[in-house]
Amino acid sequence: MQRIADRLGISKNSVSLALTGRAGVSEELREKVLDTALEIGYPMEKLKTKTFTKSAHMIGLIAREEIFSENTFFGVINLHIEKEIKSREGHLLLHAVDKESEESPKLPGFVTEKKVDGLLILSHLQKEFIEAIIQSGLPVVLVDHHDPNLNVDSVLTDNRRGAYLAVKHLIKNGARSVGFIGEISKSPSYSERYEGFCVAIEEEGLSVENRWVNHQINEQGPLIDFYIQSLTSLPDAWFCANDHFGFLMTRSLYKLGVRVPDQCSVYGFDDSIYAAFSMPQLTTVAINKEYFAIRSVVQLYQRMEKLEMPFEKIVLNPELVERETTVNKQPI
Repeated sequence: MQRIADRLGISKNSVSLALTGRAGVSEELREKVLDTALEIGYPMEKLKTKTFTKSAHMIGLIAREEIFSENTFFGVINLHIEKEIKSREGHLLLHAVDKESEESPKLPGFVTEKKVDGLLILSHLQKEFIEAIIQSGLPVVLVDHHDPNLNVDSVLTDNRRGAYLAVKHLIKNGARSVGFIGEISKSPSYSERYEGFCVAIEEEGLSVENRWVNHQINEQGPLIDFYIQSLTSLPDAWFCANDHFGFLMTRSLYKLGVRVPDQCSVYGFDDSIYAAFSMPQLTTVAINKEYFAIRSVVQLYQRMEKLEMPFEKIVLNPELVERETTVNKQPI
């Protein structure tokens, strides 16, 4: 293999990938490697059981346990990822990461045994765990997560822009005070949405009372009920870190006798099933989940074909979906 690598001016690893039919080299290079192998008398009988078709691709999908049990946002993305891989005649292997494995870190068996051609990591995991995955040498794409300190491809939502657009829309429609609710330490996405909220508020020259900003509260109905009931006054509107918070906020306001949207507007984020379940239905920030999934798979397949290409951060633009929790208080 080293002789082949020297003749073609490539790495021995690339030769190995080409000879074993694994992803990571182009079809053109694979053919050159095979031709050279024949020329120098490489024992080709070793390759008789190997396949070089794209249908042999095995893709691993890794996420925390709670991500696989969630079916409102990531569940939809997971479904479309599987559909896209199947359309390419590939196979998908799933692995749920428990807390102990993440902190160790203990990698999935299909990673350590190199049983997959590429990996998708869905949502966030500890940096050390992701670093260990990258060091395995397998092509990796982060889905809805990124870290500027990691050399890896990522596909994500422009969370700051989505939140910015939502808060601007609230203010345009007459809100003179806007609150924020969401546990920003739970996800980098929530933290970015809070940043977008702050930028929009600052640009509009509004001030936010500290009591109307709760970025530490857990996603639980009783906690939100207690928080809302403890306030002596309410803002004109709430921007929520996700639709579940929006759903719970709308319900808490209803229990307090506050009419949404007549007395208070509520916006969510993700355009998940909670936006539709909410009464009234939530105005929310949406991302095309099907395209999100497809773009992630496309990026992984491109990376598997060209390991040497520059790493990319692909940011998808969200859009505001106006439903029933928006009130227009603009003067006529």
